[in-house]
Amino acid sequence: MGETVIAPSPEEANIAQNIPDELIYEIAHGRPIYYRGYREVLNGNSTLESIIADSSLQSWLKAQITILLGSYYIGKGIELATGELGLLLGGGDRRGADIAFYRSGDLVLNAHYAKTPPEAIIEIDTQIDLKDENEMEYVLEKLDDYLRFGVKQIVWIFTRNRKVMIAVPGSPWLTVGWEKDIEMLEGACFNLEKMLEGKKID
Repeated sequence: MGETVIAPSPEEANIAQNIPDELIYEIAHGRPIYYRGYREVLNGNSTLESIIADSSLQSWLKAQITILLGSYYIGKGIELATGELGLLLGGGDRRGADIAFYRSGDLVLNAHYAKTPPEAIIEIDTQIDLKDENEMEYVLEKLDDYLRFGVKQIVWIFTRNRKVMIAVPGSPWLTVGWEKDIEMLEGACFNLEKMLEGKKID
């Protein structure tokens, strides 16, 4: 017996057709994933710039991790790309990565999304609309997509509960607290708790 499919109402279908591309954060398995707050933009109660911006904590972490690890990799043949790097995973799917680590010979600089998988990726929180997506299902699906794409390590930092998920191919995925050292390529590591010592956090 076939699976029952519930078609969207005419109103829902019309809304989806009229959502501008700039409100689409990613495309995964043929479905658009929208920025958190996109409905407020459509209603005129917010702006695109306000919903795509990082929090101060997210922005600081992204910058400090990039500075710390980027300086470690000088002369070691690894380069970092940051600022929501667009990745083309094939089949029309596209993802955005907060910090991507490339072997120097694999990094191609141009005005387009990257088609080559990074060696490693660091993600910080999520920017998706949670009325459309389940956050943990989204995270697990994106981790799987990255591994299939050829990424060898993904580190996902969650600021709300101070946890880090680590996924590598062929090994159990780990979840650790911010007090743990997080090891990256070529022996580089960072410790979120130590990085934030003395910082004022609300």
